[in-house]
Amino acid sequence: MFHKRAVRKASGLVMAALLSSAALTGCAVGDGPGADRLSEDPVTIRLTWWGGDKRQQLTQQAVELFEKKHPNIDVELEFSDWTGYWDRLATMAAGGNSPDVIQMDQLYLASYADRGALLDLEDSKYFKKDSFDSEILDTGRSGGSLYAAPNSVTVAGVLVNTTVLERLGLELPDTSSWTWDQYSAFSRKVSEESGGKVSGSYPMGGQAALELYARQHGEAIFGEDGGVAVDPKTVEGLWGQGTSLMKADKSISASAVADAAALPLEQSPLATGKVAMSVAYASQLPAYAAASGGDEFAVVNLPSDHDKPFQFIKPGMYWSISSQSQHPAESALLINFLVEDPGAARILGVERGIPAVQTVRRQIEPDLSRDDRTVLTYLEWLENGRVAGSAAVIPNGGSNVEQTLARYNQEVLFGRMSAEEASTGFVDEMTDMVESAR
Repeated sequence: MFHKRAVRKASGLVMAALLSSAALTGCAVGDGPGADRLSEDPVTIRLTWWGGDKRQQLTQQAVELFEKKHPNIDVELEFSDWTGYWDRLATMAAGGNSPDVIQMDQLYLASYADRGALLDLEDSKYFKKDSFDSEILDTGRSGGSLYAAPNSVTVAGVLVNTTVLERLGLELPDTSSWTWDQYSAFSRKVSEESGGKVSGSYPMGGQAALELYARQHGEAIFGEDGGVAVDPKTVEGLWGQGTSLMKADKSISASAVADAAALPLEQSPLATGKVAMSVAYASQLPAYAAASGGDEFAVVNLPSDHDKPFQFIKPGMYWSISSQSQHPAESALLINFLVEDPGAARILGVERGIPAVQTVRRQIEPDLSRDDRTVLTYLEWLENGRVAGSAAVIPNGGSNVEQTLARYNQEVLFGRMSAEEASTGFVDEMTDMVESAR
C-alpha cells in the first residue's frame, strides 16, 4: 500500500514522462562532455536534486565539506520538489543547459540514457566503481552501460504493525519460509480475533508486489530486452490472492481500498491500525511508525510457495553525470564524495535512504534510529543469499506502470472486470505504451 504522497508522486510521473520524452526526443542534448581530466584552474559544476527542506539543508552542508576538500571546485546547488523537477530537468537537457550532476530515479533512467543525455560512468577515470557491490552497481545500468551510481537502496516486504498484533494477543508465524496459504490464514485470523475491526492484510496489487510475485514464478514485469515480460496469468494469480482475501476478510471493502489511495500516510489504514499487514518498500517503515503515534512495526519477506530466492534490490535514487558536462572528472569526484565519504555520511545519514555502499552503512549504523536499524537488518538479511538478481530498469513508456496496475486492480476489486480480463488488459496496455516509445 502506498500513501497519498506516493500517489501524488505517481500521478506526476505520467505528465513528467510525457514532457521529458517530448523535450528530449528529436533534439540535441549538447556538444558532448569535456575532457575527462581534472583542471588545475577553478571549476564550477552544478548539482541538482529533488526533495524537501531537510534534504536541501543536509546536502548543502555536505557540499560545503566537499568544497573544503577540493578548494578549486565550486558547486552550484539547484533543487525543487518532485512535481516540478522532471519538467525542469527535461527543459534544461533539451536546451543544452543540463546540470553536471543529476539526482536520477529508476523511472527515468532508461529515458535519459537512451536519448544520450547521460554519461557512461564506465568511461570515467575518476568514478570509483569498486566502492559498490557489483549487484547493486548493476542497478544503474541501462542497455548494458553504466549511467547511474546508486546512492541508496531499498527492498520490498510486508510491513507489519506488531503493536496491533500484540493488542489482539497474536504472534506472527515463522515468516522466514511462510507460504501464501499461511499468509492468508493468518490474515483471516487477525480479522476474526479483532471482531472485524482490523483487516489482516491490505490487498496486494501494486508494482512491488507484482514484481516479487512474478519473480517467484520465474518472470518479471519487464525483461532485459526492455519489453513487458510478465504473463497475464501471473498478474491474474496475484489479484486472485487479493480478491479471495477481501471476500474472506470482511473488515475491508473495495471502496475502502479505493478511498485509502487518496489518504495521506498518517490517515492510511496501516498507520491507523485498521490493517495489520501491507506490502510496501522497507524504507517506508519509519514513516509509518512515526505516523502511527508510537506503534512498533516489523518488516518481513513476502510469502512464497517455492524455496528459491526471488527478492531484488531497488535503488532508492541515483547520481548521474550529464553528457553535456564540461567537467566530468570533477563531477565524478562529487559523486564519489556523496556516496562514500565518511564526512558526507555523517551529515547525510539515511535522509536519502539506506546507503548503497557497505562501508558507509557501517559508519552510520551506530547513529541509526530503531526503525532505521530494523530496515537495515531486513535489507542485509535479504542480501545474504535471498536476492535473485536485479530487477530490469523500467523502459521508456513504462514509467506509469504503478498507476496502470492500480486502475486495473480497482476494476477487479469492484467486480467490474474479472481478474483474467484485467490482467490481459494491463499487459496489453503496458506493451503498447512501451512499444510506442521505442
